[in-house]
Amino acid sequence: MIEWLAIPAIALGAALVPKGKMDDKQKIQKIFENRKIGINKGDSVQYPKLINTHTNETYTTYIYSLPLGIPSEALKNFSPVLKDGLNKDVEIEFEGVLKVKVFENNLPKSWKYDDTLLMPSTWSIPVGKNHEGILYHDFEHYPHMLVGGVTRFGKTVFIKEAFYSLLMNQPEHVEFYVLDLKGGLEFGKYEKLPQVKAVASDVYEAADVLNQIVLNLKIRQKAFREKGYTNIVDTPIKKRTFVIVDEGAELSPNIVTGDAKPYAKFCQSALSEIARIGGGLGLRLLYCTQYPTKEAVPMQVKMNIVARISFVAAAQISSVVILDEPGAEDLPSIPGRAIYKVEKNRTIQVPYITDKYISKKLEWLENDVIQASENRKSTNDDRPIEHGENTSPSTNS
Repeated sequence: MIEWLAIPAIALGAALVPKGKMDDKQKIQKIFENRKIGINKGDSVQYPKLINTHTNETYTTYIYSLPLGIPSEALKNFSPVLKDGLNKDVEIEFEGVLKVKVFENNLPKSWKYDDTLLMPSTWSIPVGKNHEGILYHDFEHYPHMLVGGVTRFGKTVFIKEAFYSLLMNQPEHVEFYVLDLKGGLEFGKYEKLPQVKAVASDVYEAADVLNQIVLNLKIRQKAFREKGYTNIVDTPIKKRTFVIVDEGAELSPNIVTGDAKPYAKFCQSALSEIARIGGGLGLRLLYCTQYPTKEAVPMQVKMNIVARISFVAAAQISSVVILDEPGAEDLPSIPGRAIYKVEKNRTIQVPYITDKYISKKLEWLENDVIQASENRKSTNDDRPIEHGENTSPSTNS
């Protein structure tokens, strides 16, 4: 009889690895044995078998074949155990075989942003540094992003870094609508920039701003149909409209009270529509919350966002809401440490940027490029959001 021996996580930890001069390969094997990652076949136990090893300057990859009967899913949460046992950063992948990457150096605990990270004339922003280099997110390939994590661990810093990078990369072609639901305290200072079309500070203002965006979305749809366009990336249109939501939980009808409920319901509906159809029309949604729950992240928003970033999560359920899997709850308590997920998870250190740095760097933009932007004549294909008939809910709704 073949029996899968894996036992619940943490029941047997890496602390059972004997102390002494063991190399990483031996330690990994001992952890497999201590954690009973194997198959009981008769009187013997079959553990993962090392079949190859690759070493480069920064890490070593140990490649294992798994005995038939061990599900790859059982090893998804195994990284923290290996990290504790080896006292090194570790990443696990499963592509027919189990790949354990063991890094010689840990990620930095902090990393300052500077303008060498910019990629002018692109829609790419630096999301962080991992063991293999600097990772960039291209909003042309993945137009929306979902960001979560507990307060004080880097979520708002990342949003500002994204805002600044996009502004500096494309000052003539970017525009922002910011729902700063912390009372406008984070982004209100940038409201005078011509690229910043509106900053909403509460659910009522958010409903008004989103109403205008949705109205323009319909106008854009009609214009695209008339010209035979299907996706903005295949057109000569250069303008991109970013909708930034900082603290999406404040738009949850289950959280707000009184006459704010219909406004919150409208906001979630509008954001869902932007997530569903806005990408091809040039809208990019950056949706962030420190309370990642089903109520704070509308299902239609989540289902239509591929790119995710989770900072330290308070609980496993929070990680699952953002990443669709556990892991963020096991991140170390280091500000800026996060998991970036597109096709797979990557642990990163997000660059740290300050308001002082942004303000200083924007001085030249305010004096030169902003003035040029104000004077530039808009074309019909490249126009800002237009205001239309107000269809947002009233207090009588």
